[in-house]
Amino acid sequence: MKRLFVFLFIGLCFINFCYSGNSLTIPMGVFNDEHDITTLSFWGPYSKRYAGISHITDVKKGLRFDFSVMPGYYRNRQLVPHVLFESSYYPWNINPSMDKITYRYELEWKDQVYVDVTYYLIDSSRTVVGIRCVNNTEVPQNLVLNNMAYIDYPEIYPEVKAVNDQKLKWYNAINYEELEPARRTPQYNLVFDGQMRKEERSSLSLDGSLLAGGFGKDRGDKVAYRIPISKGDENGTIGFRFRLPEGQSVTFQCKGLIDHPITFIGTGKFEIQTIPYLCNQAGQQMLEMISEGDNAIALDGFYIGASSSFEKLSFVPNSRCFTPVLEKGKNNQDFILKYHDDSSYYGVAWNFQESVIREVLNSELDSFFRSKVHDHVSTTLIGDGKWHYTDAFLRPIVLKPQSEQTLYTLVCNGDQAAVKKEIDKFHQNQESLIAQTKSIKNNDVEKLLPGSEKYKFGCQLLQAALLSNVVYPIYTQKEYIRHFTPGKCWNSLYTWDLGFISLGMLEVDPVKAFECIRAYTTPVGSQSAFIHHGTPLPIQMFAYFDLWNDYHSKEALLFLYPRLKQFYDFMVGKTSTSTTRMKGSNLLRSWDYFYNSGGWDDYPPQQVIKDDRSLSRIYTPVVTTAYYIRAAKILRQAAKSLGIKEDIKEYDQEIKLFGDALQKYSWDKDAGYFSYVQHDSTQNAVGTFRYSADGSNFNKGLDGVSPLLSGICTPEQTETLVNHLFSAKEMWTDVGLSTVDQSASYYKADGYWNGAVWMPHQWTMWKAMLDAGKGEQAFKIAETALNTWENECERSYYSFEHFIISSGRGAGWHQFSGLSSPVLNWFSTYYKLGKVTTGFEVWIKEDGFKQDYTQFQANVAFDDATQPRKRCMIVCMNPDFEYEAFFNGEKVDVRSYHKGLVEVTFPATNKDGKLTICKSQRK
Repeated sequence: MKRLFVFLFIGLCFINFCYSGNSLTIPMGVFNDEHDITTLSFWGPYSKRYAGISHITDVKKGLRFDFSVMPGYYRNRQLVPHVLFESSYYPWNINPSMDKITYRYELEWKDQVYVDVTYYLIDSSRTVVGIRCVNNTEVPQNLVLNNMAYIDYPEIYPEVKAVNDQKLKWYNAINYEELEPARRTPQYNLVFDGQMRKEERSSLSLDGSLLAGGFGKDRGDKVAYRIPISKGDENGTIGFRFRLPEGQSVTFQCKGLIDHPITFIGTGKFEIQTIPYLCNQAGQQMLEMISEGDNAIALDGFYIGASSSFEKLSFVPNSRCFTPVLEKGKNNQDFILKYHDDSSYYGVAWNFQESVIREVLNSELDSFFRSKVHDHVSTTLIGDGKWHYTDAFLRPIVLKPQSEQTLYTLVCNGDQAAVKKEIDKFHQNQESLIAQTKSIKNNDVEKLLPGSEKYKFGCQLLQAALLSNVVYPIYTQKEYIRHFTPGKCWNSLYTWDLGFISLGMLEVDPVKAFECIRAYTTPVGSQSAFIHHGTPLPIQMFAYFDLWNDYHSKEALLFLYPRLKQFYDFMVGKTSTSTTRMKGSNLLRSWDYFYNSGGWDDYPPQQVIKDDRSLSRIYTPVVTTAYYIRAAKILRQAAKSLGIKEDIKEYDQEIKLFGDALQKYSWDKDAGYFSYVQHDSTQNAVGTFRYSADGSNFNKGLDGVSPLLSGICTPEQTETLVNHLFSAKEMWTDVGLSTVDQSASYYKADGYWNGAVWMPHQWTMWKAMLDAGKGEQAFKIAETALNTWENECERSYYSFEHFIISSGRGAGWHQFSGLSSPVLNWFSTYYKLGKVTTGFEVWIKEDGFKQDYTQFQANVAFDDATQPRKRCMIVCMNPDFEYEAFFNGEKVDVRSYHKGLVEVTFPATNKDGKLTICKSQRK
């Protein structure tokens, strides 16, 4: 009768109940093979020089127009907000759609005198800049604003260009149909930075890329091209642009369009070597070139055309042109710029009369411009002449005590007539344009649980850092892309960081989160298994899991699955050229691809291997095997959901294989940690890595506890490892989990990771605690991280990389987001109404809330590749009530750490079921 009553009660709960869950509509256009974040605007915070707003006319060209507001005191301190070092500006508030971007400039700390610059992206051609100048002191202040406009080029930009080549067709050498080196390296199917095999970036190339990297030195190196020959061009000439050291030569046997050997002779410079060709018919023709060896060539590409067309072909310097044609407005309150290599015109107009238009001719502004602060008369500031900045110099802006003033600037682009029209409209009716800025939304107003106020500011700064850490151009896969980075300091690709950025982005803009995952995957059969830069951990797969559990997008699940499986297959040694798997032990290591196994640069045993690369052939870390076991389990759950039965069998075999290997070779019962494993020349395990100074286990730290995430530990091992994590004498500190056990003889107080607390592996341990049914320990990790983060943000306004244990203060890059992104996940997990969170062993098939968030239900499956055990789910409900939960009709344990937070502990089972959370019936 009691069981029947429970079922009846649950049924009554859902009468007239609007069952709705989080849903995600991903635009069909983002299901593509691009590595660019295509949903980003052509206006954005993309600069690699000075903070502000940028515009991209053509993503393929690599050119970027930048506009930056640089405040200061009149004839005194001048701020130059360089993005590559601390310069007193702060990403302050950026909304998820990235059309309202605010930076704060501190002239007098803390918030005594400051300027908030907000960029409002009105549409594809107009940005309005609101410049709020604030004086919170008791004395008047004289400020200045320098509104700088300039253009920037990609880092690799061709130094030469061809002239008189209109009748010739050019083919870059890396646009081959096939490239097959005589000797395959471990990088054959995983080229660093997503480049092509043997690609070498060079400003000496006509396009920026050479076929080089030792190509041609080995006998048998082969490249093949597919070349379309038009009707009437069956008889012509190929002209190769190449370079060889003076006196060296290399011969290629050719087949297809050319059917005889070609010998290239070097002069040390780039030369053109012409060869006649003759084919029987127009259409697609092949050209295959096989090296006879001895010397490597740098092949830029080749021209095809009539022999007579080569007679006029020549090459001239291709200088970058920073100086625009400058057209000043009549009242010195606007100007129009036209740059030589950019098709757009750019207009800048402002609404402050005391202004003058200046030109700054110097390569940098950081010291030169500040040194010229007292030259307030000259309209041209001449330095080394290597760069050009157009400056709208507004001065002085007088602020009375305890007052503020907001000025506005228009930045627009288009053809000349359109730009002039927009400038005229701005001057004639500023109020209309300014009014449009009011309609742009701030951060989405989210319903949060009580207590969230304590952490909102730190999360605001982290979200601003996350969204402002985006740059253009980044080069990969033969194209320029817009790309999120861990921090502007690293304006490049970073594989594992972008996994964490994807996770953080799930709480901000899930479509961008999807694109960040997609950006690091490649279509099945691609030359590179995935886009690789840095530590190759499977964080994209972790983000894939949470993307599913949060939004249940079947389209995203299906699209990403084969791409992530290709990633996984390479990293577990299933691709023929992958060297990750030790043949004798089946343990994994990634030393051939990057020195860093877990992102922890100076982790003690890893540091020793980095210093002596010969050891990389001998030792395996733990984290690679442990994390890829979890990756296998995630992909297995996806395969089950997608009905791909043959893949499930593969994952089952690999999960057992890798789990058994860790248990057999890595577990050190005496130390209570999993160990680095030593191998012999046949890749058989022969022992564990010991610290040379005292013979102790050399892996007391986050690597040594990483199997907690994989779910392969015995209950006894789990308790031992958890005790290490939460012992104040070992890994627990006042600011979170130490990277290295503090009791280890190789622990340091002054390291980068050794002696510091970072967020990323704390996040994985937090997930592991949820999967182990240890919700209280999970909450301890999250709450401590949130407190640590918030305290530092309140003190410094910085979003740091890591926290030094001895001081508890933040350190490292000051506007970091990448590996610190889990702070956003923890905040949402415990404080965002309607948020549902699990570890990696609870797969949510579907879920939903009653409209007032007083009831919740979910159909869930469990990771049945792991032994049944208790697991936790966290649900944020209406805070006005208390709750109880039922799983398949049976009451289950719940816990709450604050109002509205419901932590459910499932029974130890792997059977699917339905979870129901209702208002408590207790009186």
